Amino acid sequence: MKRRSVTKTKKSPPPIERQSKRVTHGIKARKWKIHCTIESKALRIPPATLRAIATQVLSEVSHEITIPEAHELHIMIINDARMREINFEFRHKDKPTDVLSFPQYTPDQIRGISAAPHAAGPYLGDIVISSETTKRQAKRFGVTVRQELLRLIVHGILHLIGYDHEGVPAREAQAMRRREKSIRSALGGR
Repeated sequence: MKRRSVTKTKKSPPPIERQSKRVTHGIKARKWKIHCTIESKALRIPPATLRAIATQVLSEVSHEITIPEAHELHIMIINDARMREINFEFRHKDKPTDVLSFPQYTPDQIRGISAAPHAAGPYLGDIVISSETTKRQAKRFGVTVRQELLRLIVHGILHLIGYDHEGVPAREAQAMRRREKSIRSALGGR
């Protein structure tokens, strides 16, 4: 019987799992958990769409958040009447508005300038959006409801991470407007 020569093939090493290159301040890119409460169905936007928009925005700003524990966000869609109540309760303005943000952390904590309390938990904060105002503004600006929602979510998230445009020096307000525009542009918004 003739012996067959067996050619040994080199086994290729197992594929190396690629890790995300998005690392800032020693924090790997985080997986965001977006909670949605839809009290007003006027926008006809499913929670999955809200989550997708918010996740895109958060991916653009995540490197600005130095708190590793922060990985959750809550978005609430309500009507103008409810928004008016909340706006009056927290801002003493007796009228509805388009979006309100309720940050869990201070701007200094977000930027790593001061320590964040561990008790603060995983929430970055809450964003409350008025469905009726969103629809009116979309019509007034000549955009889709989804585009207006993107604008409001960008605005709300920037407030959560320490940007402001009211009661601050003009350069800070301009910085927020520039950042909003750059994020919307990166995400294909107006």
